[in-house]
Amino acid sequence: MQDRLRGYVDDVGYTFGVCPELNPLHARLAFLQAGLAPPAIRTACELGFGQGVSLALHAGASEVQWWGTDLLPVHVDSARALCAASGTDARVFASTFAEFHARPDLPGFDFIGLHGVLSWVSAQTRSEIAAFLRDRLAPGGIVYASCNTLPGWSDLAPLRELATQHAARIAPERATTVDRIDAALDFMQRFLDTNPLYATTNPRVIERFERMRRADRRYLAHEFFNRDWHPLHFSEVAALFAEAGLEHACPAHLRDQLDGLLLTREQQAMIGGIPDAHFRETARDFATNRQFRRDYWVRSRRPLDDDTRRALWRETRVVLTSHPDDIPAKIVGERGEVRLAEPAHRAVIDALASYRPSSVGSLAESPACHDIAFDALTDAIHALAAFGHVMPAQDDATIARCMPRVAGLNALLLARARASDDIDFLASPVTGGGVAVDTIDQLLIAAMADGARTPAAWVAHAATAPSFIASGMEARRLAARADRLADKRLAMLGALGCVPSIQR
Repeated sequence: MQDRLRGYVDDVGYTFGVCPELNPLHARLAFLQAGLAPPAIRTACELGFGQGVSLALHAGASEVQWWGTDLLPVHVDSARALCAASGTDARVFASTFAEFHARPDLPGFDFIGLHGVLSWVSAQTRSEIAAFLRDRLAPGGIVYASCNTLPGWSDLAPLRELATQHAARIAPERATTVDRIDAALDFMQRFLDTNPLYATTNPRVIERFERMRRADRRYLAHEFFNRDWHPLHFSEVAALFAEAGLEHACPAHLRDQLDGLLLTREQQAMIGGIPDAHFRETARDFATNRQFRRDYWVRSRRPLDDDTRRALWRETRVVLTSHPDDIPAKIVGERGEVRLAEPAHRAVIDALASYRPSSVGSLAESPACHDIAFDALTDAIHALAAFGHVMPAQDDATIARCMPRVAGLNALLLARARASDDIDFLASPVTGGGVAVDTIDQLLIAAMADGARTPAAWVAHAATAPSFIASGMEARRLAARADRLADKRLAMLGALGCVPSIQR
């Protein structure tokens, strides 16, 4: 078993996160903004799906056929339970990547995702991943891959080595992974208190260690305490994927397409003038000290001419996912800011304020947007989407077909919320994936689903939940949250198909 695990932590499950970049609709926005042809996606696969929340949300809320594999049986059990709630035909397996690759029943996949996996596996496993991508990616398909990145981890990497050496050599032989983590963190705190030159030479280490010490132990177990931990330069990832015949398409994280937020004008000019695409990305990582990359990869980039790109934008449907009052006037980044209160942004927000999905073409012809240049309009939509205020939307027929599956999955998530705060998302048949809804709002929505009709009744119902009691939140804050849900979020969540009692 140990050889099969290859040093991967197996006595504690991972956290229950959601990765929006795994939503095929999200990929469409990233490709169009980069001027590339977005592929049609009918089959998708996630390698190393963790607890399976992303896979279950995207499978249950869309008509994409999802497959996936993960090494840990506890993860597979979690994914199967979530998928069963929606009745989706997603197929998930407890197997290594090589074992999964060897299955004779796999289709060609239009979309393959790996969130974080490359950083936590051996060179041999990364080669097996490249072989899988080479053989199982369908013509025209895309790959989403994310990983820890250099140079952003260069200051903390030695501290991780200290932590894992302590866990391997000092902790009792039969200690659990969590016990080893706690002991290592305690030692590291005491050691850093002695002011070693390593810490004084790298002043950010103390701040980063504090965040590490407060982090969920499940996250730390899989993020730092596997045998293999390899932050990678972009060039290393590009070389690996070249083995599969892939080239870089564009950033998957929409904010990474906003150069004005990340780079000074001088840096933009210098990096933009680098002729080699791979070296250009490497220089960008150094300019931003990037710690985590999220990218889409393709066999062959298909650039669009301006007319075709605009035509595809016109067909794209979007929906507002924030209350207009909650959208800030500007977002300040490391090197600049993005203003979300310009005429084009306000026009998009006003045109979508009913929370009804709309094609970009219809938006362009609406009274609110009629006077906005089309490229300014799409730039505004992209910027709003980059900060989670707008999301791409499915067509009405697909929404209607997915709604019963979403209702089943959300019923399970709302029931889970009474005992656990693990999953801060609900499924949406409109967006084809997840919408951020934290445990407190889920408890209030569950009260609604159980027949409570007023915010006061929601509060009384939610206050009995073990997860609320464990949160330590005061009753007055719960009441304020209920009022906010009623005033600002309920209409939006109802329009997105996330609220059982007022589904579309």
